Amino acid sequence: MSWQRVVLAVAAATFLFAAVIMRLSFFAFALYALAALSLVAYLMTWSALDGLETERHCTRRDAEIGESIVVTVAVRNQKPLPTLWLVAEDLVPRGLKAEGTWARATLLMPFASCRLRYRLDCTRRGYFRIGPALFETGDFFGLNRRFATGAHPHYLTVYPRVIPLEKYGIPTFRPLGETVVKRRLMEDPTRLAGVREYRTGDPLRRIHWKATARTGRLHSRIYEASTLIGANLILDFGRAAWGDDPDRPELAITTAASIAAHLSDRRQQVGLVTNGGDASDVMPEEPERVEAPTRQRVYQLLRDRERSDRLSPLHIPVRRGEHQLALIMRSLARLRLSDALTLAQLIAEEYQGWPRDASTILIVPDLSAELLREVVRLRNSGFMVVVIVIDNRAGFGRYRGVLETEGVHAMHVAREADLHALSL
Repeated sequence: MSWQRVVLAVAAATFLFAAVIMRLSFFAFALYALAALSLVAYLMTWSALDGLETERHCTRRDAEIGESIVVTVAVRNQKPLPTLWLVAEDLVPRGLKAEGTWARATLLMPFASCRLRYRLDCTRRGYFRIGPALFETGDFFGLNRRFATGAHPHYLTVYPRVIPLEKYGIPTFRPLGETVVKRRLMEDPTRLAGVREYRTGDPLRRIHWKATARTGRLHSRIYEASTLIGANLILDFGRAAWGDDPDRPELAITTAASIAAHLSDRRQQVGLVTNGGDASDVMPEEPERVEAPTRQRVYQLLRDRERSDRLSPLHIPVRRGEHQLALIMRSLARLRLSDALTLAQLIAEEYQGWPRDASTILIVPDLSAELLREVVRLRNSGFMVVVIVIDNRAGFGRYRGVLETEGVHAMHVAREADLHALSL
């Protein structure tokens, strides 16, 4: 019970005692006035939020890090009675910087409206809920307050940062023939091997014009055969593995996104397997209107409506194409730390269905004894395995010798600049 109601109850008891014991009509009249005041305050509060409707517009639903979006929220009073005072606030997602008017106090006359407009700067990747709008109102006397939310929040996907890989030297196949390659290797137009005389059927884009001008005869370029046949990215995103450091998991996401984009640009196959959770699986798509007597209770009800985390790993099969890259980028943008399977458990359950004609690249914060056993099992099962340790020089040095002895390549990435030359 609020202190205003306590004061009101004490005053009512005092007036009643004075009216009965002292037989004074003035106190009886004051008691009736106090009761009428309480009734008016109650009706004023509990009708204030009826008929309020919200409409939100976002300039985009997907963005890159560094971009901005503009959010506009229109609040309309659709009832014939006024809302004497209203505090409207759009719930801004944590982690994004907001500038503008996302909250305001106003008087809403019948069928009138007000507008909130602000800008969100996308400073980090993630899956963010914008809204719902939170309304606070009450009576003029401060006796009652009421909180409620509007419906239909919007969801924003901010994609991870992609670092251009100027030098990519991760091996992807073995010439000794341990694995049967299902696809013929293609020529890489970025790798010039030499020049020869023109042959009938050579496309015009192969013609080497400088050599042609110098010799007076048509010459064609010769390209090296590409040794890239793709990769299956295995990302450890378990909460226990990363601890409380917020930066290292984001560097792992950037590493996975950069490798996926590099391979996709070269028309190579790529896939993703991770034990992390999908943020879109936790947030409800269309939460209903929430009403509560306090702001803290509204927040609690919104959290309670989030669904529980799933235990199954996220698995995007190894394929090629622009749609494949878009799917991987969206999944990495929405990835959240999970308390589900460890990476060692995931490998033990999933590895038999993974392709052996693509590199298996593990992106991890560290190597445990259990995970090391599973890595060795992958190598002994015919996989080309590469382990990328994220910003953990001590752990990298501790296990590098063991991995190389088992035929597993190991790399260390301490910062984004290391990704420009990602090679062994």
